[in-house]
Amino acid sequence: MTTTDRSVQEQAQATPVLQVKNLRVYYETEAGQVKAVDDVSFELQPNERLALVGESGSGKTTLALAIMRLHKPPGHIMGGDILLDGRSLLDLTEEEMRMVRLAKVSLVAQAAMNALNPVMRIGEQVIDGLIDHGERRSKEEFRTLVTELLERVGLDPGVARMFPHELSGGMKQRVLIATATALSPRVIIADEPTTALDVVVQRQVMITLGRLQRETGAAVIIVGHEMGLMGQFADRIGVMYAGKLVELGTVEQVVNNPRHPYSKLLIDSVPDLEEKREKLTGIPGMPPALIQLPTGCGFHPRCPSAMPICSEITPPFQRMPDGSLVACHLYDEPKAGVEA
Repeated sequence: MTTTDRSVQEQAQATPVLQVKNLRVYYETEAGQVKAVDDVSFELQPNERLALVGESGSGKTTLALAIMRLHKPPGHIMGGDILLDGRSLLDLTEEEMRMVRLAKVSLVAQAAMNALNPVMRIGEQVIDGLIDHGERRSKEEFRTLVTELLERVGLDPGVARMFPHELSGGMKQRVLIATATALSPRVIIADEPTTALDVVVQRQVMITLGRLQRETGAAVIIVGHEMGLMGQFADRIGVMYAGKLVELGTVEQVVNNPRHPYSKLLIDSVPDLEEKREKLTGIPGMPPALIQLPTGCGFHPRCPSAMPICSEITPPFQRMPDGSLVACHLYDEPKAGVEA
């Protein structure tokens, strides 16, 4: 048994730190109901890294915000459940949920400049969050802690005295990572943490996030659309399309043997330096409007493997012999898997 196989087996036997069950998040608009997340289920194991990938509008960020309960009208969680260590986050009052954020589940936001207060120094912002969650220390102790947090993400302690606009994009992301890990949460959600960063800084940010994840023992959900970068960081990959999770498996399963036609097309659109493909394969058509989804499988109008049943019946999530999950009628035969 390989090290990867043992790791997957151990995670399967562990108690999940996070369980998302049949989650539905809709936006009520004048034009109708937008099904941004529609009947999504998955589990996150302790210390696990799960990447959620897909095109823009697939529901990745909406799902991340739902776990944090950060939606505002017209967005609403319409059904399902979110369990953190067996405790339903949907049953908590707003005040209880506010205390869970940062302490138990934290967010590294996509737009660092928007997440940081432009008129407060970095150190003050970090301390403000700690005080809000019950930390009581002297000024000198807080300054020492902020220094340790900044150094942990590779930043000079002098950053504490700076304002957000004085930092580069990569430095701001590191500040968010330092803040998100300050109280050693059980789960860290990173929503496209490398957006608008150059490739060198992207790698540095991902290495920093990975190191702190190991040090704190947190589980991580990372949201992105760059399949190559996500594959280097994650243990498992979940592929989302039109508000649904269409495939879920280890990196090796999804990247080396993608089951869903959409996953295959996503991977074929990524440059491969080893094969040196002369031409990248694009995904035909456009993602559907979530306010008017096609009947049956949402991907069938763009799918090269579409069958008549695909436009009539929504495929269930099925477990494959290798343990991966896929929602596709190509695997409807009983011998290929059973409904999860």
